[in-house]
Amino acid sequence: MEIPETEVLRVLNKYNPWWGDKPIPQSKTSSFKRGDYYIIKRELERREIVSIIGPRRVGKTILIHQLIQELLDSKIAPKRILYLSTDEVELNTGGAELKDVLEVYSTYILKSPLDSLKESCYLFLDEIQELPHWEKILKNWYDLGYNLKFIISGSSSIWINKGTEESLLGRIKTSVMMPLKFSEVLRYRAIVSDDYTGIKTNLKESLVKAVQEKDVKIFHQTLKELIGSMTPNRNKIEIELNRYLIMGGYPEFLDINDYNRISESIRDKIKLIFFKDIVRYFKIRNPKVLEDLFKLLAKSSGTNFNINKTAKVLDIQRPTLKDYLKYLTKAYLIKSSEFYSQSRKARIRKQDKIYVLDAGIRNAVVDYLDDTLSKDFTELGIVAESIIFDHLIRLKFNIEPGPEPEIFYWKNSKEIDFVLPIKRKLIPIESKYRSKVPRESIEAINGFIKEKDSPFGIIITKDEFDLEDNIVKIPLWVFLLVV
Repeated sequence: MEIPETEVLRVLNKYNPWWGDKPIPQSKTSSFKRGDYYIIKRELERREIVSIIGPRRVGKTILIHQLIQELLDSKIAPKRILYLSTDEVELNTGGAELKDVLEVYSTYILKSPLDSLKESCYLFLDEIQELPHWEKILKNWYDLGYNLKFIISGSSSIWINKGTEESLLGRIKTSVMMPLKFSEVLRYRAIVSDDYTGIKTNLKESLVKAVQEKDVKIFHQTLKELIGSMTPNRNKIEIELNRYLIMGGYPEFLDINDYNRISESIRDKIKLIFFKDIVRYFKIRNPKVLEDLFKLLAKSSGTNFNINKTAKVLDIQRPTLKDYLKYLTKAYLIKSSEFYSQSRKARIRKQDKIYVLDAGIRNAVVDYLDDTLSKDFTELGIVAESIIFDHLIRLKFNIEPGPEPEIFYWKNSKEIDFVLPIKRKLIPIESKYRSKVPRESIEAINGFIKEKDSPFGIIITKDEFDLEDNIVKIPLWVFLLVV
């Protein structure tokens, strides 16, 4: 280690003010706690490494400091909590490695060898992907069996999942943190209460029960009760929905009203993701092609993606294009929806639909992040469908947790926007963010129900709430509150 121990100690004290009985800086924490906080808090007492991954600037560092505050409030000795951003320039340029940092921590802060610790020490390592060979280093520390609890974060599954699969299988528990769901935005605004989680649980349980009993009235009745309870705040909810359709769910923009500033910040965010998480890691020679591809995907979010045609437009080979799509997926910018079929071959033969996951990112890329979006019904429809897709993925994961929740589409003579598998049953869902639902959408849903023996169908509308035969029509704001 070229950097002096005294300099390492100075940097550590800067990052860990609680060692000197100082509070966590306000810029590093928030009184608002996302659902992810409560999930990850439960993992702190387990031995496994906790991994928090998700897009850049989605709030991972704030969540980490909230967990640190929770430990401090639980009377954990401050010096048993270490926080370090592993892309810390002062340490990296000085050649300090994690073992050097832990040696300084052990010698000068704990004043005890790490192998003789009687109580757990909590080590928070932010942006772990910046640490070369981090997965092997953590495996070695974990396997030593010391009283150390590692909580790590990373900005891309490109980096984190690779390490997990290769070295840390069985030693790590991963949580994915994404932009705010609409219900979390309403909770932040205090439009719904902090105990809204219980209401959502009841909504999801009624949906599952309706599926299992093939009785859509069960779900319809619970939705009716939700709408009744939300009536006093209906106007506020619709204002927030309009804003959510324009700017998406990144928490840093919640209290900003300058759309130009938000657009500029989002474009900077995308460049950071491209160059720090994709271009650098995969050594992409022509980043401009990646940017052009993402613009094409943003403009056509939710449409069938023609690989051959797009490869010709971008003047690249098909395998290269497929790789670029994989990189954008692993950076949490896009996700694909496959054609539904029990046959894997049939799925592969059909084109995927590709969605840009966050409305704000999509709108900033196509220069539509402003109030004019509200007057363009075509653009609004595209954005609403993308938001529904994102929330359906989360709904599927909440009901049936798994590594890769999948939402499909279906097309025969008519097309169904989404197919949601729940308890081995298929729920056809149409996105129709408009005042009146076209008759052909109802016919398409009925056709799917009959062919696939579905328990019922869902049409997500602008403001219509109704039950027609075996189809429940749900306003967008109501559906988003289920997740």
